[in-house]
Amino acid sequence: MVSVDVFQSHHSMVREIQTLSLSHIHIYLRWLRAHVGYIGNECADQLAKEAITKGVPFFLLKALSYLKSEIRSAGLSIWQDGDNGETGCNTSDIVPRVSNKSVGWNREELMFVTGHGPFPSYLQSSNT
Repeated sequence: MVSVDVFQSHHSMVREIQTLSLSHIHIYLRWLRAHVGYIGNECADQLAKEAITKGVPFFLLKALSYLKSEIRSAGLSIWQDGDNGETGCNTSDIVPRVSNKSVGWNREELMFVTGHGPFPSYLQSSNT
């Protein structure tokens, strides 16, 4: 981190970070204590090393926030298409649109509406 603040650094990565910083692009780094042994972190370390040594630079043509919004929208659309299908319960009769927002029901109401609870018909179907 100190290397980024020193303007005479000859390390290419430090110079790239300095250039990004001057372009008002914010870079946030997190420190994870003793990540050795965490499979996900070990994999991320390996991939990061490969990206630095073998990677081809690329630039996103759209803002990351826009891409995230598009992915969320596509996910909801796929979910809605599945909810419009012939299988499943009658929840869509009560809540016709799929959403990430809560419908305001408690657990018992959800079990009753979906039929997924301590009901003989549901228990019978899960035991077969």
